[in-house]
Amino acid sequence: MAPYKRPFHCEILTPLGSRCACDAVSVVFPAMDGQYGVMGGRTPLVTMLGAGVLSIEPVKGDTLEFFLSGGFATVRENTLVVLANECEIASEIDREAAWEAISTARAMADDTNEEFELRNEALEIARKRFALVQKKGKERKEGHDD
Repeated sequence: MAPYKRPFHCEILTPLGSRCACDAVSVVFPAMDGQYGVMGGRTPLVTMLGAGVLSIEPVKGDTLEFFLSGGFATVRENTLVVLANECEIASEIDREAAWEAISTARAMADDTNEEFELRNEALEIARKRFALVQKKGKERKEGHDD
């Protein structure tokens, strides 16, 4: 293993329980202020999560991808803990349900400033989830063409 690929522990927790616990050499995740990358030995960090793809390069095995939205991430003592409001395994997201989430968000009331902000946040999350579903579908299709 390359010296810059020092392993660290990664955990993804949701209100429903643990979604992943593994040793990783790199993790990239969406934060409110952009994408963050974590490698072993990173300085301590606390940040709010955005919506998008969390990608884990484990010590052994293939890259793991999750769609998450909302919550916090913290790095301390060579451990990344992601506390996500929502987290789904990227390859298991249902295309129809993702599309329906966009329709549901579009139908939300937007009469007040608060309703408008909630609608826009729900729409942004739904669109990002659906974009991931489309990307995964395209990757699977291209994989079958080989």
